Amino acid sequence: MKLTVEINNGVVYQSMGGSNSKTRIVSYLTRANYDYDNKYYVGASWRTDGSSRLSRENRWGNFWSISGAWRISSEKFMKNTDNWLSDLKLRLSYGVNGTLPSSYYGYLGLSSLTSNYNDHPGISQSQLENKELTWETNYNFNSGIDIGLFHNRLNITFEYYTRTTKNLLYSRPLSLTTGFSNYLSNIGKLQNKGYELEIRSNNIKSKNFKWSSSLNLGHNSNKILKLDGNLTQVTSGVKIHKVGLPYNTYWMIEFAGIDPADGEPMFYLNKQDENGQLNRETTKDPSTAQKVIMQCADPTISGGLGNNLQYKWFDLNFNLNFSFGAWNYDSAASKMDHGGDGNLNIPIYYRKRWKSEGDQTNIERFIIGRNISMASYATTRRIHSGDFVRLKNISFGFTLPGALTRKVGLDKVRLYASGSNLLTWAAYDYIDPESNFNWETPPAKTFTLGLEIKF
Repeated sequence: MKLTVEINNGVVYQSMGGSNSKTRIVSYLTRANYDYDNKYYVGASWRTDGSSRLSRENRWGNFWSISGAWRISSEKFMKNTDNWLSDLKLRLSYGVNGTLPSSYYGYLGLSSLTSNYNDHPGISQSQLENKELTWETNYNFNSGIDIGLFHNRLNITFEYYTRTTKNLLYSRPLSLTTGFSNYLSNIGKLQNKGYELEIRSNNIKSKNFKWSSSLNLGHNSNKILKLDGNLTQVTSGVKIHKVGLPYNTYWMIEFAGIDPADGEPMFYLNKQDENGQLNRETTKDPSTAQKVIMQCADPTISGGLGNNLQYKWFDLNFNLNFSFGAWNYDSAASKMDHGGDGNLNIPIYYRKRWKSEGDQTNIERFIIGRNISMASYATTRRIHSGDFVRLKNISFGFTLPGALTRKVGLDKVRLYASGSNLLTWAAYDYIDPESNFNWETPPAKTFTLGLEIKF
């Protein structure tokens, strides 16, 4: 057995570090497919996986799937539709797959050699043992229909799916009296369901001009079906995971606007009375307001639209991405909403701040040197619509006529210019809608000039 020594237990040092980790997985797979007369299709698969990320008792998992399809357009009774119906196919599938913990050693009880005890190396427990940790399992049902019309000038694919996740891998919260705030375990059940639609069309196809388009739409909704035993909810930052609600549901104090009289932020108390009704009185002290369940972060619908146009030697391609119905939390505002702290940046939305009595705005008055409590509390003022449409990619090219390129022994010469993320229309334009509002670097605008030569 080969041992690897890592220098990581020094206490007083200038700069030092080291680590070593390994993981292994062994898989056995088998699959069978059968096609009868290009009309009836059946398939089945089985796989067994074993991973070092789990204890010996639980490291093996068995996963399977079955599927079937019927090409209705190939049936004799569909002969009369040949002039307009190119393809009609129904599909069904059901199966189980597994997900491993991201941690290589999540099931082990571990100790750390990096503790400082009076400037001497110390050993402390760094992770709780959980040998019952096992595979997260996903039960997937999928149904779909494929339609081809007018000799495949128009193709439509529609799918409906459900995905139920059991033994969900989750950091279970613990009382800090144990010395730990959480540990990795399998708890709960989560269900996703939704649909996807894809439309592809050849709009125009002539000798000198071609135009094709594609559109895809998707909708997904999820719901927590079960947590751990009698546990019905877990809070995590600005979100709450509660049975019966979507996984990404916001939970925070509710912003009630700015007092027109003095420019101070207000919050709804939202304390329940004996009848379960919320007290909608306002307060200027956020510490007295109760957190409440708010919107779901997930979009209602998202997708993309692409177009490809070609006229003689010129070609134009562009793709639009879009998302509607999402709600994003601006976590950067925890530093920006300070009301006058001279040590922090001032966002441009403070131009719309309260300035004099009677002003109607949602930005508090600005007093140099004052750090109001607004910055210390997550509030619904920082929830913004995530609706956007973005010109994701666009390119324009010119291909030299083949009669010219062949004379010099070349198959193709094309000059082109392209760009990415050039234009964005967003409901909230202070932060990029695809950066998840968590201090992430937004997608960069890029411009490219190129020459493509094929010999």
